[in-house]
Amino acid sequence: MKSRFLKSKLLQKNNSPLGRIIVLTGARQTGKTTLARNCFPDYTYLSIEDPVLRMEYRELTATQWKHFYPTAILDEVQKEPQLIESIKAVYDQFTEPRYLLLGSSRLLLMQKIK
Repeated sequence: MKSRFLKSKLLQKNNSPLGRIIVLTGARQTGKTTLARNCFPDYTYLSIEDPVLRMEYRELTATQWKHFYPTAILDEVQKEPQLIESIKAVYDQFTEPRYLLLGSSRLLLMQKIK
């Protein structure tokens, strides 16, 4: 029941003009990743846990983000706060890309999100 409610709210937010970037935070192991992947199966899933890939993502420009990852789920984004600034640059420059940012550390994540 709760999963259906959250899925409905996420999809509703995603379809609104303000849903180009959605932030989903919560305690670890509560199903954020599962919910996100079920709601957005066509989005590219990017885990920021891998330090090698994290460095690659950090180097992408806004145009590269738009080209390579026009729709993506960024999981554990609090591990690389600079990515939040990169995604904001995409948001500021382009209207098409859509992102779902997942993080377990609400405090760390919210310091970077205005």
